[in-house]
Amino acid sequence: MEARTDIQSFSAFIFELYERSHTQDPVSLLHWSVERLAEAVGSDSNWGGWADLSRGEVDVCGTVSHNLPDDFYKFWSEIKHDDLLARDVMNTGRDVATYNRQGSRHTEGMVALSDRYHIDKLSVIVVERGNSPISLFMSAYRSGRDAKAFGPGELNYLRAALDHVCFAIERNTLCGRAGAHLLVNADGRVLARSPDALRILRDRWPDWSGDRLPACVPVSARHTAPDSEIRFDRREAPQFSGPPLFYLTLRGNDPRSQLTARERQILEHIGDGLTHKEIARSLGISPATVRNHTQAVLTKLGARNKAALVRLVHAGQPA
Repeated sequence: MEARTDIQSFSAFIFELYERSHTQDPVSLLHWSVERLAEAVGSDSNWGGWADLSRGEVDVCGTVSHNLPDDFYKFWSEIKHDDLLARDVMNTGRDVATYNRQGSRHTEGMVALSDRYHIDKLSVIVVERGNSPISLFMSAYRSGRDAKAFGPGELNYLRAALDHVCFAIERNTLCGRAGAHLLVNADGRVLARSPDALRILRDRWPDWSGDRLPACVPVSARHTAPDSEIRFDRREAPQFSGPPLFYLTLRGNDPRSQLTARERQILEHIGDGLTHKEIARSLGISPATVRNHTQAVLTKLGARNKAALVRLVHAGQPA
């Protein structure tokens, strides 16, 4: 497969990535990215997902794959302590590593993985995600003893592309819809979260680390956290490979829990009887922005007009 790692190919990938981020969930978006980037760099198969490398060993939390057998993740799990790519990333601090089956540096597990799946040239790119210990990774593989090793230009292309994939996933946790959403695996590891979900969970559990569901919240079909008005509704994410993943939507009995910090500010000002222009001056934003936020508040709270919002603020009545 011929590589197409020029600026035109990269621009086309980025444009389509952000277009798809408005309609696709994170797992589907990552799966599409893995397939497209395999075409771009001319790899025979790709593997991507979320992994925790922070504790000196690799823990893959969720994966998608392109042109790999269904048992790839299971077999990799059996030899993961021999994974030279993960070891190099953890030991060197670099975000790129490569392995050559015809080279001189091997482990028993890497040889077994390479021979079982006929992949001779392997590479991995890792992108850290802010303060989270869970990183986004993508591996590209080429088959055949005579296959060309991945060059610096191809690895830089993948690194830059994966940066954008990471941002697109964090930007739209659930098909671009507003609200409090989480992507988690069966062990409760949080792979992606919307700003609203992060705010609600940290309001309820100030010491929450952000990378794992609070201990009192199981990954169940529907669950209300003890001593909390937060309900977690679950649906299973599309299955492309590896262990199952789930989307959790956080819902509160108080409808105001759905609002962003800015929307709560505007709601309080509406409750004080301020006009759009007065709110705009107070917050240092334009009246048009205030109107847009007000409409979002009306929609989220199911209110018919501003008078209903005033009642909600002063009397705690349903909108």
